[in-house]
Amino acid sequence: MPSTLLGLLVFVISLAPGLTFVLARQRVVPQQSMSVFRETAQMVCVSLLLDIVALLIFGLIRLIWPGGTPDVDRIVREPGSYLRESYLLVAWWALGLLAVAVLLAWLAGSGLLRRILSRAPGLRVDAEVMPHESSASAWWLLFREQPGRRVHVGCNLEDGSFVSGWLASYNTAIDEDADRELTLAAPIRYRPKGAADSAELTNTSAVVVSARRIALLLVSYQAPASREP
Repeated sequence: MPSTLLGLLVFVISLAPGLTFVLARQRVVPQQSMSVFRETAQMVCVSLLLDIVALLIFGLIRLIWPGGTPDVDRIVREPGSYLRESYLLVAWWALGLLAVAVLLAWLAGSGLLRRILSRAPGLRVDAEVMPHESSASAWWLLFREQPGRRVHVGCNLEDGSFVSGWLASYNTAIDEDADRELTLAAPIRYRPKGAADSAELTNTSAVVVSARRIALLLVSYQAPASREP
């Protein structure tokens, strides 16, 4: 660990890419429970990798434009005097490289980098990769079975009623517990217990359904242009 305040500040800032990657990843993949050690190790490794990538980009720029980049040789040999002379240049480049590393972390964590590479000619990269069954919930595997298609969900509730609608959001935690919820968007159809037919709730835009109340989940996949299930 760094022994000075400046060293500690640099250490924390250097972890920004890893933190960005983890936060972006949590929005698109199942939220897996990890120990503090494993989560910290992931953050450090990702930060180290992306910091190296940013430094490689800096090296390429310096080869092309040596006069507009910090003198690495003087930073190593005489850091004190050089930083006093060119502190603004070094500071702007440090912030720029950090921004590049954070941007790459966000692109990689959110899946946008994979989708961009999948469109490049000659590269065989899948736009999306389904996680292994051991690291995803049944909801995740079911709702992401056919990426790019709208998901329509019907819920038979434990009291005998029925509700259906377009899938709007759902809990991505891998823990299969009854505290999860999913949100259905209009058109919402509802059939009370004992009724023969369901009716559309015209004044309802969305409904939240608790997993604790669901007895049976019915899922169908519709083309993006389809408006009615």
